[in-house]
Amino acid sequence: MTALTQSVPVNRTLAVYAIEIRLELIRLLRMPAFALPMFLLPVATYLLFAFAVAGEMVAKDPDAGRFMFGGFSVMAVTMAALFATCPNLAMEREQGLLTLKRAQPAPPGAWLTAKIVAGVACGTLAYLPILVLAAATGQAHLSGAQFAAMSAVLTAGTLPFCALGVMLGALTSGSAAPAYANLAYLPGLYLSGVFFPLPKSMHFQTAFWPHFHLDQLVFAAGGVTKLRWMAPEMAVTVLLGFTVLCSAVALYRLKRRG
Repeated sequence: MTALTQSVPVNRTLAVYAIEIRLELIRLLRMPAFALPMFLLPVATYLLFAFAVAGEMVAKDPDAGRFMFGGFSVMAVTMAALFATCPNLAMEREQGLLTLKRAQPAPPGAWLTAKIVAGVACGTLAYLPILVLAAATGQAHLSGAQFAAMSAVLTAGTLPFCALGVMLGALTSGSAAPAYANLAYLPGLYLSGVFFPLPKSMHFQTAFWPHFHLDQLVFAAGGVTKLRWMAPEMAVTVLLGFTVLCSAVALYRLKRRG
């Protein structure tokens, strides 16, 4: 009887987390302004550049196909993770919904966990069309084991950008959050060298962007040695530090003002 009594609160707590996650995902997927760009833009740009623009080059140079697959996959998971967390959190703060949730008899971390899980799920959903396209056409010149290893790293790589989204959502207003998210995200997407090779004079600054480190981990997981310029241990350390820093700032801000 005692064991049964102790298990009920745990089950109820897990049920609350599950409900929060389900509702957060439903809300995001029912927002065309979020869902359509996040899920269609990465695969559309991958089709344009990897097949239409550089199709002949990719056919001659397998590393070019791997480079484009890695870059656009990083774009898919990170962009969806960031924008799934940042604007909605900022809007909820501005409207006082977080204060209301704190007054409810629910686990205090359920809503935050729901946003992070939704960010990971949205990043994975945005990446899946690119994965299917690359695997079906052979454009990435990768084996099934390489796809699996790289996909696992890409899924885990959503977490630093979820942390960035939570931090920006905790610091900015609802109306300004999308602009700040773009300002924080887009420069790194281009300056990290994920999309196209950079001139040697710009190589020094690539290590400042989390996109670059995730891209390097993806290639390391897939065993693509030609496109790696940093040790996986260093990339993991940088991404962990970035995640911890963003999370600490976000929790400090949310704890103070909500």
